[in-house]
Amino acid sequence: MSRADVRVVEPRWSRDWLAPSYRVGETKYAHALQVLARLFGGSETSRLWRSMVADAGLALSASAAYSPASLGLTSFGIGIHPAPTRTVAEIETAVNFEVRKLIDDGVTAEEVERAQNQLLAAAIYAQDSLASGPRLYGAVLSTGGTVADIDAWPERIAAVTPADVSAAAQLVWRDSGAVTSLLTPAAGSR
Repeated sequence: MSRADVRVVEPRWSRDWLAPSYRVGETKYAHALQVLARLFGGSETSRLWRSMVADAGLALSASAAYSPASLGLTSFGIGIHPAPTRTVAEIETAVNFEVRKLIDDGVTAEEVERAQNQLLAAAIYAQDSLASGPRLYGAVLSTGGTVADIDAWPERIAAVTPADVSAAAQLVWRDSGAVTSLLTPAAGSR
């Protein structure tokens, strides 16, 4: 799917896959998908950021996102802000390479541990915010979760293994479940 708009200054490429939530689909993968999102594109130390931004200079930013708090299925997304001189074909080739590499080679215990630590640290810092805590409880409780689910989350994240992350990636990253989008400036708008 592609869209050009005069309000767009710089292009944005994204790919989203249908994914299970805490409530629907292969729910056993929800915590592993959270770890996958963090290690694949959740920070400047992630695989996607390092390969696309730091090493190859293909993108100005690269991210992955997954939120399992949903009444139905949810999505796992990758977003890329391409570098000005790079083409969509280069971006797609590089993303496909990184996705395939993770599916074929898996992830390391060190990557999983780093992602788990980042997720757990973010959860601790969120408790210091007057907005984040209530928002978290509201999201989980409004989608059928319980306070016990929130309390057990750190333990469930810490229990995720490299094999769990690899299995979750194989489950979600299917060509048949993906939608790729490109948002670009309209011709002549710059």
